[in-house]
Amino acid sequence: MTQLTAIQPLSRKDKISQLMAAMNVGLLERKEQIKLILLAALAGEHVLLVGPPGTAKSELAKRLKNIFVEASYFERLLTRFSVPEEVFGPLSIRALEDDRYARLTSGYLPDASVAFIDEIFKANSAILNSLLTILNEREFDNGNRRYKVPLISVIAASNELPEGEELSALYDRFMLRSFVGPVSDSSFSELLQLSAEKFEPELNIRLKLEDLADVQQLADKVTLSSSVLALCKEFRAYLNRENIYVSDRRWLKLIKLMKVSAFTSGLTQVSNYDAWVLPHCLWNKPEEFSGLQELYNQAVAINGDFTDERASSLVATWEGRLKADKSQQKQKVDNKSRPLFINDKGKQTLQSSGEVQKTNAKGEVLYWDDYDNKETTSSRGRYSSSLNAIMINQAFKPVMESISYSEDHIKGRVAGVEEILAKIKNHINALSKQREDAKTVFESHLWLNPELLSKVIASLDNALEYSHKLSNRLVKVKQGFEALPREQEVDLSDTSIPVDAVLEGELCE
Repeated sequence: MTQLTAIQPLSRKDKISQLMAAMNVGLLERKEQIKLILLAALAGEHVLLVGPPGTAKSELAKRLKNIFVEASYFERLLTRFSVPEEVFGPLSIRALEDDRYARLTSGYLPDASVAFIDEIFKANSAILNSLLTILNEREFDNGNRRYKVPLISVIAASNELPEGEELSALYDRFMLRSFVGPVSDSSFSELLQLSAEKFEPELNIRLKLEDLADVQQLADKVTLSSSVLALCKEFRAYLNRENIYVSDRRWLKLIKLMKVSAFTSGLTQVSNYDAWVLPHCLWNKPEEFSGLQELYNQAVAINGDFTDERASSLVATWEGRLKADKSQQKQKVDNKSRPLFINDKGKQTLQSSGEVQKTNAKGEVLYWDDYDNKETTSSRGRYSSSLNAIMINQAFKPVMESISYSEDHIKGRVAGVEEILAKIKNHINALSKQREDAKTVFESHLWLNPELLSKVIASLDNALEYSHKLSNRLVKVKQGFEALPREQEVDLSDTSIPVDAVLEGELCE
């Protein structure tokens, strides 16, 4: 008697991982598209594949259907002349005899679990409204009744992007978008040697339809980190700058996709890594994708609690405060609080003005020539006669000195800087931890592209370098506040100085 060995049940994560690997067998350069259609199915969303014919778009849809234990499949190529009967089923003759309007939907889109619709944007108005209802609400109006449909996901394909407002709503229903091109030259030889193998994954790794409901229900409980919220704001600002429109509905569905990405990877909180899907959802034209991907590579190091942008702004603010404190000046006084001035000889004095020899624009002293009746820079007149110096009364400039600050003021400034320094230190620690964990995260995460790891590491290194520079700048600001002149106790001893006295020593700037 043959002894049967029980098959150990696989975890959901293991199933998805094995299915993803199996779906790639026999296909070249389609890893990205397989991830997108699989994630879309798990989240209950739809995918648009843009590209020329013959690039395995329909094969991807068929493989998606085969990852489920029980799933029906529908495929149709639309033309400008396609009629609703081709998509939703023919009218029921029996129903018409009974004065009812109803379609026979078995084997058509309303009956399908997975559907592939080629040249989706050739859908005419007769097809469009019912198609939108099925895509968005999973419902179909058959006669005078609205039915729930078993649709998991639609994979749509097109050689071109939609033109015209009437198709914009349909375009917006496809959350994930990907350009599918021919196999590259480097993989061409391998393409020629591919064998035609039917994709039939083992039953024990296939997903049940109820698995989808569980994933979507449980993924909704996954929380969003502050870093992800900050990253989404960064993306939205970029979209506004680039004039790329993204609807509010699309943003809400994006959150759902990121939650499913995190949950299926065994996480309870969405991290920046789960935002890998953003570039695939936010472009309206294929050429916009590269900019969005580059933005993600740079922004993956964003820390929602303390971003580099916020840190830079705070450092600049405190540098400005230090500059203002150092530039504050007041007129110097003697020990009796009398204002001091600087006379024409560069000496400190209590006199606010005095008699000085007049000078011209070049600073040359002037004399009065009685013979020629004019001012001159020469001290000798005609016939070697001496000339009189021209004397005028001139206001003296006040002697200025830096304001002295109280201990409380300086301590308050230093404490404020130290608070920001502590936040930057925590930010640096968080970035360092993220960098240390990056490789482990990439190895354990279901959806991340391993080729992205080096770019993420580079982004984190840049963020760390910048944060250290901010920290060093702030340390100098702290030292600057600590070096501010402090208030001294006033010496009230009597050291009288006559009003017309000159104080020894030159003014020090």
